Amino acid sequence: MATLSALCIANAATDKKTPPGDFYDEVSRLNKVLSEVNRKYVENVNPTELTDAAINGIRNILDPHTTVFAPKDYESLRVSMEGKFGGVGITISLRDNILTVISPLSGTPAFKLGIRAGDRIRKIDGKETKGMSLDDAVNKLRGKIGTDVTVAIEREGVPDLMDFTITRAEIIVHAVPYYGMVTPDIGYIKLATFSDKTTSDVENAIRGLQKQGMKKLILDMRYNPGGLLNQAIEISELFLKPGNVIVSTRGRTQKTESSSRRHPMLKSDVPMVVLVNQGSASAAEIVSGALQDWDRALIVGKTSFGKGSVQTIFPLDNAGNALKLTTAFYYLPFGRCINKPENGIKGLKLQEDEDADEETAKTDSVKADTAKRDTFYTNNGRMMFGGGGITPDVDVELDPMPWVVQVQERMAMYFKFAVKIRPSLEKAGVKMNSEWAVPDSLFTQFKDFCKKDTNFMKVKSNALVGVDQLEKSIIREQNYMGDSAKTISDSNLVKRISEMRKALEDNRDAQFEANKDYIKDGIKRELLTAFVNDSVSTAFSLKRDKQLNEAIKYLSDMQLFKKSISAPPKAKKNTAKAKK
Repeated sequence: MATLSALCIANAATDKKTPPGDFYDEVSRLNKVLSEVNRKYVENVNPTELTDAAINGIRNILDPHTTVFAPKDYESLRVSMEGKFGGVGITISLRDNILTVISPLSGTPAFKLGIRAGDRIRKIDGKETKGMSLDDAVNKLRGKIGTDVTVAIEREGVPDLMDFTITRAEIIVHAVPYYGMVTPDIGYIKLATFSDKTTSDVENAIRGLQKQGMKKLILDMRYNPGGLLNQAIEISELFLKPGNVIVSTRGRTQKTESSSRRHPMLKSDVPMVVLVNQGSASAAEIVSGALQDWDRALIVGKTSFGKGSVQTIFPLDNAGNALKLTTAFYYLPFGRCINKPENGIKGLKLQEDEDADEETAKTDSVKADTAKRDTFYTNNGRMMFGGGGITPDVDVELDPMPWVVQVQERMAMYFKFAVKIRPSLEKAGVKMNSEWAVPDSLFTQFKDFCKKDTNFMKVKSNALVGVDQLEKSIIREQNYMGDSAKTISDSNLVKRISEMRKALEDNRDAQFEANKDYIKDGIKRELLTAFVNDSVSTAFSLKRDKQLNEAIKYLSDMQLFKKSISAPPKAKKNTAKAKK
């Protein structure tokens, strides 16, 4: 590769402040220290804690993605990568410190038995769940396929606990939680992760959309944290031409290059948009970067996470301990290494040192000049930059979420309200579907529900917190001036502070009305999930998705789409940088 990312070279560099010693001499020195601590320290030291501390110290000079897994953590990683396990088929979380069903997975044993979103799990196999951690609960619900587990459920509107005996089955977590048509000719696929079944899930989605008349495609990889490298390569092959380079990896002990080996499932004349954001990482960046380099898809959204490194799992013993070690950087087809400084080897410290240098020596522009030279070109000749994630071709900034709505989402108020109101809606014979509209009376009920929730009302805006701090500052100042008897309670400032606090509290109430449409959508979203399923709820939520609607705009205007994915008229491809 003619040009490598200056960032990746910097990340791989040895720290100049500590000259390297002989590896085996240094290991011997460490062993001697541990041995002496074990034999002579004033108190007994737990060997496991000592080892963990040493390992954490090693991690501190490497990168944030290198870690040692305990058996339980390694098993969780393995399950997430395989995408299947023995279980009952529910997503659970803690709501008000109570183990709560967020949603049953369609077609699973729990779903078939009628377990609902919002059900509270009070017992598992007769053991109270009060004080039980989420991990412990998950471990108790999972188990060997064909075995039984009994859960005692508390349900809104039902006076007594309900016992469900569930026979565990193989639970497959699909990499594509949703796909569907967003216009008569534009298909949409939500790709959530890269596990063993990702390629087959995407292939099934494409076939399903083609049967529905898909002519254009949106692939949504927002908040996709990545996963298996081989799946990223196989997903890219679904859209690229045979022989197109997808990704290469370079490390001390490995050097690979992967190209497309098959004819694409989706022909090159099918226009395509990929959605990414700051939560798109690793394998998601490989796919989006490869499609961008070959000008196969327009990238829409926000700049991705910037994790351009490869991790390899090394088992350490028979007990299930394992090392996840960064072994290489990956490079996109025309040379880009997208690893951000904070995600690299010693990267966070390098970034801190660089920031400090810029503060103390503004005239030193060497690093900035290096960054400017770190440019690459797509197949069509569009300029791209390395070392900072996947920069979208169309940047779409989301509107800021109002404070009261942020609190509602963070505290799952829509979910809690849907659980509370569902029995009365069922009793009233409400037929829930995507066409159903939330009446004003239900909006008013939700507003009252929030105001009666003690935890919700305890949350203060930054402005209200500022008033509290102002009040305390005035009291401190009065006491400091020696007028300890004259506190704010009897000063002429109390009225003004009280008026300010009242105005800010009134503003919180006003935000309910100002965001009435959003709040109604939130209520409907959760009720659709509870009454129907996640797919119908997702389809409804997508209608107000600003980034998705921008993607639809570009795919609906082929002149705009082609202009955006083509090189500027005066741009000339720098073949020395664009080709190997």
